[in-house]
Amino acid sequence: MRYLFIFVQELTKTFMKTFKRTSLPDSVTVNGSELKLNAAISTGMQLNGTHPNKIAKSLRKAGRKCAMVLVMSNNLKGRTDLYGNEYKPTQHIFTN
Repeated sequence: MRYLFIFVQELTKTFMKTFKRTSLPDSVTVNGSELKLNAAISTGMQLNGTHPNKIAKSLRKAGRKCAMVLVMSNNLKGRTDLYGNEYKPTQHIFTN
């Protein structure tokens, strides 16, 4: 049972630096290195449903740094859509 609990924690934990913003920045600085938006990875992640942890692990194997930026407008915070679901932020991946 303990092994299952640890496994669930690993799935919910994100292995990359995460920033929350109200607008999409041009670049993000992490540990002195400037990361730029990688639209191909961000779009592919949303279309394929790929978990951000898999993306982070594959980029680390290639020797690249990555960060995730969650973008959500102030107007949508705490609001719900027609079906009663809260709005979720858009995820963007920044790489070097």
